[in-house]
Amino acid sequence: MNTGIEIVAVWWDIDVLECLVMCSNGHFSGDSEMYLSHDDLPKMADALSGFPQHPGDCHDFVLGADDPKLAGGGLQMHFFCRDSAGHVAVDVRLRRDGNAWGDVESVALRIPVEAAAIDSFVEQLRKVDLTTAFNAHLQMAKYDNEFSCS
Repeated sequence: MNTGIEIVAVWWDIDVLECLVMCSNGHFSGDSEMYLSHDDLPKMADALSGFPQHPGDCHDFVLGADDPKLAGGGLQMHFFCRDSAGHVAVDVRLRRDGNAWGDVESVALRIPVEAAAIDSFVEQLRKVDLTTAFNAHLQMAKYDNEFSCS
């Protein structure tokens, strides 16, 4: 599994997109299949374009089902600047189908990322074409030492 967040198309039709979402920070990881509307990924790309604009910039996203009673898993992401220098991280909460946030088969983790990786992720999300399989990968930042998230 790659470190970061990877979204892979599993199946789609004219109404819905089924994706496998895999998240890892090298210490913790998880994956879940979830259903998205066709405009979820383009909306996320638009909102993340140029992120971060300033040290207080942040964005929150929910993909898939927020309620465990609905079909499919869910993903919550909170993109934010960790410091005034603009170092970016994303806090991720991922749950599998039928499980509540924080319940068994769920994971919460922090993934440090770089602005350039977000730009690349945005471009990948904008290239989503529902006539062929696709994937988009937000690469975790590579630091010399263990990342610190203070």
